[in-house]
Amino acid sequence: MYEMIKLNYNYKDLEPYYDSNMFNYHYNVLYKGYTDNLNKIMSDFNSDRKNDDFSNIQSLSKKLSFNANAYILHSLFFENLIPMPNKTLLNSKLVNHIKKDFGSYDAFINELNKSLLNIEGPGWVVFGYDKYLDKLLIIQVEKHQDLILIDFVPLLVIDVWEHSYYLQYKTDKTEYIRNLFYILDFNVVNNRYNSI
Repeated sequence: MYEMIKLNYNYKDLEPYYDSNMFNYHYNVLYKGYTDNLNKIMSDFNSDRKNDDFSNIQSLSKKLSFNANAYILHSLFFENLIPMPNKTLLNSKLVNHIKKDFGSYDAFINELNKSLLNIEGPGWVVFGYDKYLDKLLIIQVEKHQDLILIDFVPLLVIDVWEHSYYLQYKTDKTEYIRNLFYILDFNVVNNRYNSI
């Protein structure tokens, strides 16, 4: 059974940068829905395996891709948040790796911001490390199941679906992104990087 991650903070702790009502809906309705769907799909897969009946495999595979990635990305996103003020910086080893792969730290921040502001439709922006390519990358993940790299380890996950900001920020994605950086937990990013 897959479970929603336990939060190390209360919904109100992220205010004013992330409205508690919006967070409650995001966590307890949307994220819970993906978690419940994933568990149902895995149960259906187990049943089909037991009965040696794979007539529904294509539909189940698509649902698994969508819901499993939604579950994973939401789990990583909520883990990436911390009550403000967050004074933690990226560790020097990761910063040096960023400079090597992006040319400079400023170039990395610029690419991250441009990726966040220019994603087409619903999606995520994920900063991570691709083991096979041996490179830090920023990728846009649209509709949960699209554009996932096979050997990619997410370090920082940012939800840019409208449901993550619309109730508070309406269509002002720029303000949402600016305020989100006050509550991102870079200790989590550092720890994920140190584990690769």
